[in-house]
Amino acid sequence: MINRFNKSTCLFVLVLSLMTIDGCRKDYASTSEDMAEYGWVLYETAATGTEYLISNNWFQDAVIKDSELKDGYNGLGWTFSKTGDKEYLDSSISRFLTGLDLKQDEWNPINIQGEILAGLTFAYQAKGNDAKAIQYGRTFIDSTSKPFTPGWVFSHDSLLNYSDLRLALATSYFAKGKFDSTTIQVSVILDSINSKTLAVIASDSPDSTGVKSRMLMAAQLDSLQKILLKQ
Repeated sequence: MINRFNKSTCLFVLVLSLMTIDGCRKDYASTSEDMAEYGWVLYETAATGTEYLISNNWFQDAVIKDSELKDGYNGLGWTFSKTGDKEYLDSSISRFLTGLDLKQDEWNPINIQGEILAGLTFAYQAKGNDAKAIQYGRTFIDSTSKPFTPGWVFSHDSLLNYSDLRLALATSYFAKGKFDSTTIQVSVILDSINSKTLAVIASDSPDSTGVKSRMLMAAQLDSLQKILLKQ
């Protein structure tokens, strides 16, 4: 996990502490960026759906204060999706889509557009809309200057990286019967984890050979999911 108590986080906590001190100082007005930053602090330490919703409240306040705050909608999308409750998936997707069309925040060095595209890929895949998952997953890959290199990691969860998104893509391709594309994505994942295992090549043939190859491919996808969860 990324360092949850980095310099910027400590400074933000200090600001919150100063706000509680009585005296002749002027009241500190939290900015929308402050609210979003603290929302991410809570996100990075959350472990339950309720805790993700508490984090979500900070992002809600941030976008109320500044309706053009791209990272605020990014946070709303991720917190809704992380609750683990499928009823929040539509809310997650709608917030991501709102943020997608907003201008990148100049103060934020993070590729927020990329994180929103990744979030949409995961959310649509979880919802079972494989066509949309493929659309946004491919858009993310195509939008990077170095197509989805191993260096990509979600800035607020170091355990979530390019291999996880590739697996989401592979699973959606499999569900749509695009087995060649599934094999390509699986090959990239296997290479990234230094596995000597070869990606399964499946056939859409209706005979027993085709059925068996698809069963083997499904088993490989399941195995990869378990492996990535442990990393």
